[in-house]
Amino acid sequence: MSDELSKIDHMIENTTRKIGQQIFTLKEQKPAPGSVFLSIGGASLPDYVKKFKWDPARYSTRLSVQELAKKFQERVGAIDDEYKSKLLDYSNVANLVTQYERSLKANLTVRDLSEIVDYDDMIDTDYLQTLFVVCTKQQELEWQNVYSSLETDPSNTDWKKNISNAASTIRYVVPGSLKRVTEEGDQVLLSFVVLKNFKELLKTETIKHGVTLREVKLDKENSTSGRDKYQEMKKDMKAKQQKLFLSCQTIFTEVFTAWVHLKALRVHVETILRFGLPPDYVAAVVKPTRVSNEEKLKKSLSSSFGQHSSVHMQDGADDIPGFSSEKIYPFVFLEMNLDYTL
Repeated sequence: MSDELSKIDHMIENTTRKIGQQIFTLKEQKPAPGSVFLSIGGASLPDYVKKFKWDPARYSTRLSVQELAKKFQERVGAIDDEYKSKLLDYSNVANLVTQYERSLKANLTVRDLSEIVDYDDMIDTDYLQTLFVVCTKQQELEWQNVYSSLETDPSNTDWKKNISNAASTIRYVVPGSLKRVTEEGDQVLLSFVVLKNFKELLKTETIKHGVTLREVKLDKENSTSGRDKYQEMKKDMKAKQQKLFLSCQTIFTEVFTAWVHLKALRVHVETILRFGLPPDYVAAVVKPTRVSNEEKLKKSLSSSFGQHSSVHMQDGADDIPGFSSEKIYPFVFLEMNLDYTL
């Protein structure tokens, strides 16, 4: 089970790290880089690990190693799925807010027009519809001269399918309907009215004349401005953010607790695998005063417990069957990084 437990360990660590860093991201006041800011049941993470006791109510010691491994994997897998679902729910709204904020800084060809357009000046009936084009100031006069003369192509009969008893040529833009809505920099937003059935034909014509066609969906009864929608989205995002934050704090406790239990189980399994039966060992939590002292600490421990090592462990030249490719020490060494700051 050594290799299998190692894989589950990496899976749980990754889930723990994702959730822990998400909590850090969602905190309004960011903890200092490198600080251990999370806690379990009121105890800091280092204190929880140092005072750890196996919880038989959650992980019965009557279960085999295989059964415990499966329980860890299934439980954390379910939590990971739950986390991804809540994160997606929040991210969808957050992305909409970000897109709208970007659109406010964008030009008229891409930005939301609902803040600019007056719905009372728009037409949307069974036959007529108000459309918009964005062009440069240099193109404005040219478009004004050609827009009302746009007409159907007599050689193209596809448009006739929706029109009964149609004449060979129909102009599909209402003359005199062109209005200047606004300008921004070198760009101008113009509105005009077209016959609905020829809207697709108009798209081709705008491309030919180098202007950008914009369409605004009309709902006068339930209309809300882009700014109102933005405020609603921000409110929704804030609620989902708070929900995600509280959820992450709850599930982090479950995942981290599972991770420490798995570490304890791995210590037991690795000790038996490395030093045999009956199990006779002491499990200890060691925290270097500085990260830079880690290698010095390992050398000191290797020297102290050198009598338990084999020639292979000391040389580290060959892989030992049944062990991973990681360096082998004369003691079981498992690492936990408790820094969840980004």
